[in-house]
Amino acid sequence: MHILTHRGLEPEKDKYFAESSRESFADQISRGFGLEFDLQATKDGGFAVLHDQTLSRPTEGLDDRKISEVTLPELLKMKTRNSHFVSFEELLRILVANPDNLSINAIHIKSKLQEPAYLDKIAEELRDIDTERFILFDLKIEAARHLKGKNGNFHLAPSLAHPYDIERYNSVTGNTLLSLETVLENRSLYDWVWLDEWDRTDKEDGAKSLYNKETFDKLRGAGFKIGLVTPELHATSPGLLGGEAHPDAANMDKLKSRLIEIVSFGPDLICTDYPDTVKSLAKKNAS
Repeated sequence: MHILTHRGLEPEKDKYFAESSRESFADQISRGFGLEFDLQATKDGGFAVLHDQTLSRPTEGLDDRKISEVTLPELLKMKTRNSHFVSFEELLRILVANPDNLSINAIHIKSKLQEPAYLDKIAEELRDIDTERFILFDLKIEAARHLKGKNGNFHLAPSLAHPYDIERYNSVTGNTLLSLETVLENRSLYDWVWLDEWDRTDKEDGAKSLYNKETFDKLRGAGFKIGLVTPELHATSPGLLGGEAHPDAANMDKLKSRLIEIVSFGPDLICTDYPDTVKSLAKKNAS
């Protein structure tokens, strides 16, 4: 099972490097973890590795410009908490320069970058990179079809969500959330799935879950590899999109209990803010 950090975050560590910084990514790679990271287009046509569309939160309020209004060289000169921002190109170089880390990595292609011109640039950046090391995820059907046409070896994944989460949150993702049925109908485009459970609430105050044996069995039966995000990514991670609050991340005891269940299902990939904790739980599950 691959364990991926989320945006370079590690809230378990006091005074850790800044989110999505060169330093945080390099440290996590050196410890054997894979990376999940986001791309944002810069003014000069480059790609910065940042989650937000503006610099306000990454610079702790010192600069509120949109990333699309800043050139890549200008961005890379900035520092926050003694950490540096990083470009997509540089991060790929860092990953390639660490051959002992064989983990897969996940590149989040947000909806605004799923236009053909952006997808072509992303494909070009990856042209000489080992495609076995990367998943491109959160892809709508047309974007997946376009990338598949650029390189049939790309590993592509949709964001698969519960129907009630799709109803409530698809607008904030740019309509990238797909149902299980839609994903199964488009198996030829995707070889991975990225399971995305936003909370446990169903309609009419009911309860639901996406991470369960039924979901896993259907996806395994269709030949998918399964990645997922742990509950705190929709509860305590900074910069949440939909104001969601996953109850299984209300405290660490509750989170660990759900993580034990999730690990027992045997996903191929877990993306988490707590990589050391997940690694420890995975070892216990395997013993």
